[in-house]
Amino acid sequence: MEINGVELQDLDIFDLDVFEKFQNELEKVKNGAEEAAKIPKVSDAMRQQCKLVFECFNSLFGEGTDKKVFVNKVNLLTCLKAFEELVQKINEQKGEVEKLVNKYSPSRAQRRAKK
Repeated sequence: MEINGVELQDLDIFDLDVFEKFQNELEKVKNGAEEAAKIPKVSDAMRQQCKLVFECFNSLFGEGTDKKVFVNKVNLLTCLKAFEELVQKINEQKGEVEKLVNKYSPSRAQRRAKK
């Protein structure tokens, strides 16, 4: 998967351990961003949000991934865009499974039986 122009290994979100780790990291970033919004000094809040994203990437892809993806820059817009890319790519994978599940869902089977 490519994030911020850097090729990273694909995450197998269908592996329960990997998906749980992703969910936990997503929750940490969400909760951390809410806490960072309470920090009075804007630059400190921005730094904290970037740190959360860096930690997320390091947790999911291995230590040092933040350096590969963000090249030692602490830029809030770059961090948020990269995080958004990650979430979109995971959601695309989840969409593939949903298509398969819906294909064989009981409601679809009932509709086909009526034909």
